[in-house]
Amino acid sequence: MARPDGHLTNRRHSPATVPPTVATDRPLALVRGRNPIVGLVTYDPSMPSFRLRMAAMRPLMERSGIEVRTVALGRGHEWLRVIRLASELRSCDLLIFQQVKLLAGERVYVDRLCGSWIFDVDDAIMFRRPRRPRETPSQAGWRRRRLRRMAERCQIAVAGSRSLAGMIGPEARRIEVLHTPVDLAAYPLAALPRRERVRLAWIGLASNLCYLESLEPVLRRLHSDGVDFELRVISDRLPQMNGIPCVHVPWSASGEGTALASCDVGLAPLADDLWTRGKAGYRCIQYAAAGLPAVASPVGANREVVFDGETGIWAGSHDEWHSALLRLCSDAHLRELLGTAARLRASRFELSYYGRRYIRLISSTIGLRRQSVR
Repeated sequence: MARPDGHLTNRRHSPATVPPTVATDRPLALVRGRNPIVGLVTYDPSMPSFRLRMAAMRPLMERSGIEVRTVALGRGHEWLRVIRLASELRSCDLLIFQQVKLLAGERVYVDRLCGSWIFDVDDAIMFRRPRRPRETPSQAGWRRRRLRRMAERCQIAVAGSRSLAGMIGPEARRIEVLHTPVDLAAYPLAALPRRERVRLAWIGLASNLCYLESLEPVLRRLHSDGVDFELRVISDRLPQMNGIPCVHVPWSASGEGTALASCDVGLAPLADDLWTRGKAGYRCIQYAAAGLPAVASPVGANREVVFDGETGIWAGSHDEWHSALLRLCSDAHLRELLGTAARLRASRFELSYYGRRYIRLISSTIGLRRQSVR
């Protein structure tokens, strides 16, 4: 049901397309005569999801008058980890649990230390990641129960995609959708020149190269058709693809935008399973930020980021992938049209916009907690 302020509760969630401005950078109200303190709780601050969704907006939060503290739980030593961090957790006015699922006893204990919680999720962490594409992910009941209890306990659950929000279901009191953001200033616009050898791009962690490797038959066929292309892999290693012209571009946070800007078409293949339906589509967001047309499997958040025929092309079967790549490799004008539209759409994922929306959620959550304890 829609509320007067535009937020949605119960089973529904916020739409992906929203007005370009939603908040100002005015400071938040003081809490007990001081700036509010927000703890960003994570297993490991070096994880990509924390770096992109939490650490990236820290400067925006601090400019809004929020004191930000990173709370690293670490893996293992359950129970001991929250006891060890009790004083740090108690000092916060709000805790944002980024991909963290506490045990039942831990939830009770931490609730006594700080009662305002936001649950931030950008993967289907109610399942275990499958070892290989098209393998059924583990659906162990304890994982699903732990996520459900976290969603029930938090005042707001923030999902990285509409698809993931739907998977969390009605357990959350309120679900908001905030796609993982990009800083558009760090992504130069791809020139997309008319060149003889087309540069296909893939970017991501080595653990996800299995999805790219599933395209080997398609790329072999494209190569045998006489299409002159090279596959630029922006990662920590190359995929295992024999006979495919690959160029390894070592990934770095400072260089990924420039690396993508030197390419012509972005690739986003995915298997269709419970795990991939919960992914946040960040690869496609990066392609859009660089002004690259994308060919993407229509799975999960890929469908929310790539608009078929407008900013890229959806491709499910190998034949559809071959047809889409053949079209884009042979038509520089089409690449330019789709790439231009993709960059325009990328404003929905701009970091400053994401940060302002998140700060509004933080402010409203702290405000609700104040009212409940009066």
